[in-house]
Amino acid sequence: MTANADGRLARGDLRRTLLLDAAVTVVAEHGSGALTHRAAAAAAGVSVASVTYHFPSIGDLREAMFDHAGSRIGLAFRSVVEAASASVEDVPEISASFAAHLVTERRADTSAVLEMIIAAGHDPNLRPLVRFFNDRLAEILGPYIGSRFRALTVAAAIQGLILGYIAQSDSDAPQALHDAVVDLVRRYASTPATADDTACSNPT
Repeated sequence: MTANADGRLARGDLRRTLLLDAAVTVVAEHGSGALTHRAAAAAAGVSVASVTYHFPSIGDLREAMFDHAGSRIGLAFRSVVEAASASVEDVPEISASFAAHLVTERRADTSAVLEMIIAAGHDPNLRPLVRFFNDRLAEILGPYIGSRFRALTVAAAIQGLILGYIAQSDSDAPQALHDAVVDLVRRYASTPATADDTACSNPT
């Protein structure tokens, strides 16, 4: 491969990232229904042709945008998993700090992913991405909560708390969200497991 070809590939990757960042912004500010080639082009400050070159259909742009936002959250998940593995007893605090991080430093990405979760209700192509996020959070919570089924339940509850925070607050400190997640995780972990929990965690 020539140096010029390498340069074109690098520029193409940069342009693709620019467009996906713009798409995340559109969805975070206006919802997934507002995402069009024209809206992404306007947010990125490029031509519509540039967007359609990289993402021929709106479905291509939509799925790539969700994956882009989710991948960045996934990178943040990595440090959370490492911390949780090193200190299981700190899982409530670790989970709460991560939730607060999602509504502050990663607010746009988080809003986009929440839109994805809702959209997955009528778009089967998005469901594997939703399962990926739920599974990763359950992996963190599982050793503390006691079973995969219970961990998935708590993961869904945390998503609900995050959604509620984003829907109701634009500028408040995320301490209330942090405290709610700590309380949720601790309370659920202190509830005795049932036979149904074990059965759901170990399907045959």
